[in-house]
Amino acid sequence: MTDPVSGELLLSLEGVSKSFPGVRALSDVSLEVRRGEVHALVGENGAGKSTLMAVASGALTPDTGSVVICGHTLETADPMLAQAYGLAIVRQTPALLPQLTVLENMELSRGTRWISSAKRARAWARECLDPWELNVDPSSRVEDLTVEQKQIVEMTRALAAAPLVLILDEPTEHLNLEESERLFAKVRELVSAGGSVVYISHRIHEVKAIADRITVLRDGKVRGTFQADDVDEHQIISLVIGRELDAVFPRKADESSITGGGIEVKNFRGEGFGSVDFHARSGEVVGIAGVQGEGQDEFLRALCGLRESSGSLRVNDHAVRSGSAAALASAGLAFIPADRHAEGVFMPLSVADNLALGDISATATGGVVRAGQVRTVASTAVDRFAIKTPSLTTAVSSLSGGNQQKILMGRTSAQKSVIIADEPTQGVDAGARVEIYNIIRQAADDGAAVVVKSSDNLELAGLCDRVVIFSRGRIVSELTGDDISETAITTAALVSTSVRERVASTRRRIQIPAWLRGDYAASIVLVFLIVALGAYVASQNEFYLTARNFTGLLALLAPLAVVAMAQQTAMLGGGFDLSVGPLSGFMLVVGSFYIIEGVASYWIAVGFVLVILVGLAVGAINGGIIQGLNVNAVIVTLAMFMLLRGLSLTLRDRPEGSIDERVTDIISATIGPIPVAIIVVIVGMLCLEVLLRRSRAGLALRAIGSNPEAAARIGVRVGRVRFWSYVATSALVIPAGILLMAQVGIGDPSSGITYTLASITAVVLGGARVMGGRGSYIGAFFGAFLIVQVQTVTTFLQLGQSWQYWLMGILLLGSTVLFAATRRKKA
Repeated sequence: MTDPVSGELLLSLEGVSKSFPGVRALSDVSLEVRRGEVHALVGENGAGKSTLMAVASGALTPDTGSVVICGHTLETADPMLAQAYGLAIVRQTPALLPQLTVLENMELSRGTRWISSAKRARAWARECLDPWELNVDPSSRVEDLTVEQKQIVEMTRALAAAPLVLILDEPTEHLNLEESERLFAKVRELVSAGGSVVYISHRIHEVKAIADRITVLRDGKVRGTFQADDVDEHQIISLVIGRELDAVFPRKADESSITGGGIEVKNFRGEGFGSVDFHARSGEVVGIAGVQGEGQDEFLRALCGLRESSGSLRVNDHAVRSGSAAALASAGLAFIPADRHAEGVFMPLSVADNLALGDISATATGGVVRAGQVRTVASTAVDRFAIKTPSLTTAVSSLSGGNQQKILMGRTSAQKSVIIADEPTQGVDAGARVEIYNIIRQAADDGAAVVVKSSDNLELAGLCDRVVIFSRGRIVSELTGDDISETAITTAALVSTSVRERVASTRRRIQIPAWLRGDYAASIVLVFLIVALGAYVASQNEFYLTARNFTGLLALLAPLAVVAMAQQTAMLGGGFDLSVGPLSGFMLVVGSFYIIEGVASYWIAVGFVLVILVGLAVGAINGGIIQGLNVNAVIVTLAMFMLLRGLSLTLRDRPEGSIDERVTDIISATIGPIPVAIIVVIVGMLCLEVLLRRSRAGLALRAIGSNPEAAARIGVRVGRVRFWSYVATSALVIPAGILLMAQVGIGDPSSGITYTLASITAVVLGGARVMGGRGSYIGAFFGAFLIVQVQTVTTFLQLGQSWQYWLMGILLLGSTVLFAATRRKKA
């Protein structure tokens, strides 16, 4: 990190403007952040806060304006350059790579080219994580972490860079009070050391507690910068929403408006809670409170049928089977999850499509969706819930968090008699928060029973007609009427003396060993299968273990293993390459014109150069079209598959051109019964595995396969990595083409075609994630080994060729089911 030049300002944004299709996100915004201060940035969702910070951190190029970090002008949008200048950012949605480990995520952000010592790296990561007291293992995969742990890892990663400017975007959204206090201590420590913090939050009381100055953004413009001590919470909120805030909470229900029906459970039990009696009647809003981790989260999800449970459950006086989300939804229950991105809205779909999904029967006839009715339903919901969107066709992903939440509430609450909302105002601004409170109260006034779980006790006190408090998996207190207050809720949660009941699961769970979730689990299983199958065949046929068979099997393995590792490279980056098989055969055909009997050594050299150039050219064409023109990889590589097949048949319509024996003898050389080629392949495999695990290039490849958007936000040049991944894929096929020269011995245009499907099979058997980000070259090698072995043993067992397909199909399906089961997350 570069030290700042002398001067007070550590971050300066001047005249920044940014527009998106249909939206003016920022308009001539200027912001100055001084050394030694916490500068809060507040505003409604959609005010432009996150866009401004994306510009500051190098993740987004402004239309106009300048960014200066610690005296250095950020000329281009480059997150790594911004980090090098001394800026780090913690985003509201952590930019973590789910398929990578905690350590790998942290290392990728450091910008190091190599992880020199895994032991030292783990010790460094553990040292950074330990102060948070969350017991996060650096070797844990990010996808297995809780939301809170992911937020802590994101903050730890940013702080580990020792930044002079730290941007925190809604950092306490998923943290409890104790974790928030640790964060504030870190903030004060950084500021005391001469750094500065930009603090973005919708929690005004936090802003007042931590900030020195406050800048208010509204509608993409700065509305003023104030000393924190000069404005109170009411003034800040008025500036944020552009109007006086007369009442935060709507009026509560009259007792006469609360009727029967609703939802009721008795002796309700599940993992994390036990023996709960609870009810919410039509017309009332019931709050669920408690210190984090006291069973209320598990109870709420079980109440919606998303977790295993037992006991009596009734909706509108009708018994409903617990543990079935579908049955509860049919009975009239709607669930509004806390994580709207993962479980709520459908981000790629339009506003209209998201809203129409709330009541498909109103927009479809005979299974056919009526576009006009979809627009009508969506327009009504947009008006009713005050959703701000450029148009009904706008993708939900482009809207602010508050508007996404209103879409979710509008969709899920349509014609439902019971609404269960988990943290409904999490991550939304003050104005949207008030609107959501009104939506909730209106739903109750319309006759719905509404259950709200929130970590904000003030919110529960102002909104709810009744509040129940959880402690150690039980309801320990219930507050009603004038007894409901923030103090009373907090006191009830903290003074409880209840003891948690251990609830045994009613479903037998298969205990998955930890090693089965690792990247090398498939390799271990494959080795066992290879040895077991080999032992069985050897017991049935004495010729199976002969040196001749062993040599032949390894010779067949070498080219397929190389092609499988090439396919693994494409798949790790989230891609696919169907051209690898025909490419290896085309290389053989090209070589059959030059690397042949009776020609001078010069022409043999020319032949090898052409083979190498063919491989690199095909990779460059694939990568260029896929990345440069944004065409689907399957389409591009399928077209290349056909082109290469056509070229092979054009050059050789039948097998011709015998390969020079001098070349084939070298390629076919053995050391005892072991081909030299397989030794070279194994050495290459190990080198590739080291590169994959220990180099920045390998981490970047897995990062774009894991989550390309998050990878881009932390500085990975996604386009460049994706392009070179296809070049590397085709380059790895080059040795396979050369090995085919010895194996086939002649320019056969049909050679290598089967390698495409076989390579995909090998990679999947090796435990790779088809969508990218996860896999190993070792797994691809042993997957290829098993394929070749199956092809060989059918002969020794005197089985027909159909058995090759039977066995491979069974193995592929079995391995897919097994490893999918090990990677499933608990609800």
